[in-house]
Order: sequence, then structure tokens, then C-alpha cells
Amino acid sequence: MTRDDVVNAFVNKFENARYLEIGVASGKTFHNISASRKVAVDPKFQFNVEQAQQDNPHASYFEIPSDAYFAQHVQKDQKFDVIYIDGLHTAEQTLRDLINAVDYLVDDGVIVIDDVSPPNYAAGVARSLEEFRTLREKLGIASAAWMGDVYKLIYFVDTFFQQYDYRIVADNHGQMVLWRDPRQSVTDRRISEVGDVPFATYIMEKGIFPFAPLSEISEAYDGRRRR
Repeated sequence: MTRDDVVNAFVNKFENARYLEIGVASGKTFHNISASRKVAVDPKFQFNVEQAQQDNPHASYFEIPSDAYFAQHVQKDQKFDVIYIDGLHTAEQTLRDLINAVDYLVDDGVIVIDDVSPPNYAAGVARSLEEFRTLREKLGIASAAWMGDVYKLIYFVDTFFQQYDYRIVADNHGQMVLWRDPRQSVTDRRISEVGDVPFATYIMEKGIFPFAPLSEISEAYDGRRRR
């Protein structure tokens, strides 16, 4: 199951969907999303932006960091139905993107966060792509997927985002899907504990988090919209 399969599963629930993607890179996911209006944000696009704009007249491209986009370019009354966060692979930047994103999400909108469940030690502890490549070579790891410490976002949302329900896609590499729906309770953790949680702890505690097939996640979200 691809990234765009997950995103489109929710985009397609909206008529004339408005879509924001943070961290676009080569545009593989962005250009496969079926939204009516799309906004791409990345510090350095890995494709010909002029040609992409011609091919996608209903898309807007901002070749700037996401912090600059939220500070200078998004309109105060602008709203998106689906927001996909796949930017810098650090918990700090991903958390900042999430906090900014919720201000521009419609009430029944969906946020998808990529790379929350690293498949191996190197993918989950490396703080940069270069460090990951070094660890991968020394450890003989075949997978080229670097995710950094974005797994900490699971702990943050589970602990501090009580107004949002969430699931983690079990059908692929692990994407978190969030929508507004207050949970009855949250796990009691210190903020320092969340910020410092080691990857080994995540691996041991992974089973306590709500992983589910995309079909079940879609049904859970639909149930919220019907209420």
C-alpha cells in the first residue's frame, strides 16, 4: 500500500477536496493525489516546478521551509480538508508542522503523518540521512527507509492531543491518521519522557498503540463524521 493510497482514501471523502502536503521531494505522492486544489511545500523540490505547474494548473508550489510557509504565505482563513506531513525526519520539526497544521484544518478534516514507525534500529535513531547511511552500511541493513525519531509523535499525540482520535496504518510502513474526535482519556506521561523516549522503548511498547488496517481506520473516521 503506497503513501498516496492512504492519503487518497481520505481525500476522496471530500467534494472538491483541498489538500496540503508538507515535504514533497520528488512529488511522487503529491502528483498522485486526486484533490481539486493542492498546495505543495518543500525547501527544495526535486522536479521541474515550472513544468509541474503547467501540468497541474490547480496546484500551488512553495519552495520554502514549512515554517516560512505557515508564517508568511498561508491565508488566515485558508482551510484544508486533508493535510499530509512528510517533511524533515525529526520529531521537533514534525511536531511544529502538526501544531501549525491543526490551525488550517476543517472541523472534519484529516491529518496524515508519515514515517512514524521505523522498521529497524538505524531508521529510528539516525538524526540525519548521512548518519542513517553510515549506520545502515555498518549494520548491513537492506532497507533504505530513514524515518528519524518521528515515532515520538505517536507518544505526543497519545498523551497531549486528547481532542484528536488517531490510528496508525498497519498495511504499510506506518502512517498516523488523525481527526478531531475527543478521546475519553489519555496516557499520563511527562513531556520530558515523551521527548526523550528511546527507540528501543517504542519497539517494546509498540503493541499498546492503535495500529489498524486502512479499511478499519476509514470506517472509524466515517463513524465520527456521521455523529
